[in-house]
Amino acid sequence: MLPRFPRFLWLILLTLGWSASVWAQEAALLEGETLHLLNQPAGTARPQEMRPFGDGGWSANRQLWWSGVKPGDVLELALPVTTAGTYRLGAGFTKAVDYGIFDVSLDGKKIAGPLDFYSDSVKHTAIIELGGALELTAGEHRLSFTITGANSSAVKKYMLGLDFVLLARGANADLAALGPKLVKSAPKEIKTGNVIDAVARTPEEERKAFTLPEGFTIELVASEETGLPKPTMCVFDNAGRLWSATATEYPRDKEPGIWSRPGKDRVVIFDHPCARGPQTPRTFADGMVMPLSVLPSGKGAYVAQGPEIFYLDDTDGDGKADARKVLLHGFGVQDTHTLPHQLAWMPGRRIVYSQGVLNSGKVTDAGGQTISFNKTQIGTFRPDGTGHEVIGAGMNNIWSWALSREGRVFIHEANDYGYSVVPFEEDSTYPSFVDTKLHPATPIHPPTAQGLDLGGTGFCGLALCDGADSFPAPWRGCIFVSNPVLGRVHAVSMEQGADGVYAFKKAGDLVQCSDPMFRPISVVFGPDGCLYIADWYNRIISHNEVARDHPGRDKTHGRLWRVRHVSQSERTPPDLTRVALAELPAHLTAANTWEMHAAWQEIATRGAKELAPALEEMIRNPQTADDTRIHAIWSLEDLGQYDAKLWSVLLANRNPNVRHEAVRALGSLKVPAGEAFALLQPLAGEEAWTVRYEVLRYFRRASATSEQLAWLHRWSESPADQRQVQAWKGPYLALGGPYERAFQDFLFLLITDKNRAQPASDPRWDQVVSTQPARSATELAAITKRVAAIKTALAVGGDHPVDSGRAFVEATCLACHQIATKGVPLAPPLDGSASRDLDGLITSIVDPDGAIENVFRLYRVEKKDGTSAEGFRKNVDEKQLTLMFMGGTTQTISLSEVKTAGYVQGKSVMPPLAAGLSDEQVTDVVRFLRTVK
Repeated sequence: MLPRFPRFLWLILLTLGWSASVWAQEAALLEGETLHLLNQPAGTARPQEMRPFGDGGWSANRQLWWSGVKPGDVLELALPVTTAGTYRLGAGFTKAVDYGIFDVSLDGKKIAGPLDFYSDSVKHTAIIELGGALELTAGEHRLSFTITGANSSAVKKYMLGLDFVLLARGANADLAALGPKLVKSAPKEIKTGNVIDAVARTPEEERKAFTLPEGFTIELVASEETGLPKPTMCVFDNAGRLWSATATEYPRDKEPGIWSRPGKDRVVIFDHPCARGPQTPRTFADGMVMPLSVLPSGKGAYVAQGPEIFYLDDTDGDGKADARKVLLHGFGVQDTHTLPHQLAWMPGRRIVYSQGVLNSGKVTDAGGQTISFNKTQIGTFRPDGTGHEVIGAGMNNIWSWALSREGRVFIHEANDYGYSVVPFEEDSTYPSFVDTKLHPATPIHPPTAQGLDLGGTGFCGLALCDGADSFPAPWRGCIFVSNPVLGRVHAVSMEQGADGVYAFKKAGDLVQCSDPMFRPISVVFGPDGCLYIADWYNRIISHNEVARDHPGRDKTHGRLWRVRHVSQSERTPPDLTRVALAELPAHLTAANTWEMHAAWQEIATRGAKELAPALEEMIRNPQTADDTRIHAIWSLEDLGQYDAKLWSVLLANRNPNVRHEAVRALGSLKVPAGEAFALLQPLAGEEAWTVRYEVLRYFRRASATSEQLAWLHRWSESPADQRQVQAWKGPYLALGGPYERAFQDFLFLLITDKNRAQPASDPRWDQVVSTQPARSATELAAITKRVAAIKTALAVGGDHPVDSGRAFVEATCLACHQIATKGVPLAPPLDGSASRDLDGLITSIVDPDGAIENVFRLYRVEKKDGTSAEGFRKNVDEKQLTLMFMGGTTQTISLSEVKTAGYVQGKSVMPPLAAGLSDEQVTDVVRFLRTVK
């Protein structure tokens, strides 16, 4: 007799039972990218988007991609079987020029191989049967792939692409018939890169085009309809208000006079940004000219605009700026999108910012100090505009700073060259298109996220999800990276190893949008724990490849979005500018990271020295969480309050981040060297590199005695590990010991070498000496026609070989570019070409002068003896100028020999190679580059 269940429950149970029966009788398709790893394989095994190689050609348009490997390496995956029985096993794989030969085993027994996955183009294998009829028990089985070699014609990278595994019940199961029925379709292809023909949608139409993981929603905060065209950023002040700025005239290059005239842009404030419904901003300042960054403070805000950083003040309290004080001036304005930007607060009451690779100038601060500030550099200054200094160099453009609850700082490079997420250390030098160092002995920082492959050339936002009121697992602890080129917000998980090195892994996309004009250019977590996104909303995101004055560049639209998880309740954030003084320390314990940071900054802004006893007691309390303890340290530091006994307790803390902040604060508190040296004695055996760095920085700023130098040198006495890694513009000392030791030794060197070398800044070497004549309408029409013809040829179906295109790239293009560290690192790497905008890729080949980035303009040197030289300007210092040519050769010219030197405007370093190629040959080159991941 059946149990007495309601009839509708029986219908559900019977339906479920029938579905399970069908599965048991037929087949299940398991996506390769979802299978659980059973070992820690060599290299990297991660999901890969396959749309660039044919939308719909792979199940769900994704695969499991195993790279960075060699013969003998093994990848082991879990194969779940729910019911014991006889099965047939099959799989779908990828074939490509750089894929290997594999044996396949199940539970230690070889069932297939050798399987050769070489092909001269990227293609799917269709279903390959593995092992015939197999008797399988219920439970988890071990599916293994062992690299045995590679085809003689293959690029020897030995990679594997697993699309899916097909498990079919029955000795006579027809895999070929069952597989296609189970292949998963994917959402319609989302256009990326520049989409000139895109039609602007309303905010509501765009909202419906978003795709987010289950449990998330996206809400409109503001748009052009409520008064916010072209927002450049978003940031919250201590009252919980959101500030933004417009840049409706961007880009405006080669117009130095524009900064001296009133503009059309504004700095705006949203008073209730966490409230439901679109919000209307109020104008704090108008007449602005493309301000790139705003940092609220007190009654006003710091603003980075063109050649200046200034403070806008509201002296009469009416909510609008009525005073402007220039704090730093003299920044180079050669290129709009690499101007000073990303103002951010850091502990020690310092403001940091960055500049991109294309600008140079001599900057004077509010104290009258003038320093060179050239190319890609990182600067800092005090709130009053004094004490300006350079604290880092390298990377082509740093578009974001993220400060964690425990004081770790993260930045990123705009391009996907292995630095898409980087833990920042003061005094570091990173690679960039041009050589820029703070000191000749600086070791170059190795990549931190090599192989992360987020697929972009314009990352411009980081947001760290570390608040307990923010997104739940698995999103908590992730860093979110905004990618306007692909129109996505990526999630990157991170885990810090025992050696202090962070491992970053792609954790999926939080936000995708089928509207190609969605351009997320700034992300920040707000007072409500939600993620706020500034959407540039434009057909064109690339600064190059499309004319600066192209009519397709949108000047009127722009949106702010809020991403909320279903677990997050709506709340009105506290206005910490109005909280009673005695209540501020309690807010240092907040679950919300904004609230914690705002409480620390408010304590400093009010100069609340009377809170020192409460802050000290909070630090001493063993129940206090370390993130709160660190914020209390920052608060005491900014108040100038120091107690030797308290610091002794802090330096004994087990958390290296607490010790790090305690040591760092000794410098800004100006604790005398003798007293600090006595306090630091327990750190003689310190193992955390970051803490050692701060000890060395303290003594670099103090006057170290011979006894103190001998004590510090003990960390550098053992033999140094010299392991290296290959990467863009590498090789580099590897992370996990070799690089950290070299950087430590460099900081020790700076203690005895107080005068760090600053790059020379002489306007003679940055001038334009010639301008390439503008192309005629006929020439431009011919280029447009050729690009269209190549696109048409690429669209023709069929199995086209890529050998000829590959041969040309390897023989010619790699004389200036690199693919997977092979070639010459003069110009940008070609890695990731498969994800590049197709129009831009073709244009960069057939019309290099039209797609030129300013840093890659041809550089011409006329010598006093009448000879001349042209090439890429690699470096210039106080004594000499270095040019680089195809093939990686260089020429060093003494400045004493130079008559004139400068750039040829509108002329690329890249020669017009395509002029000597037929359309068919160029098509072959593009076809091959579309296989380069």
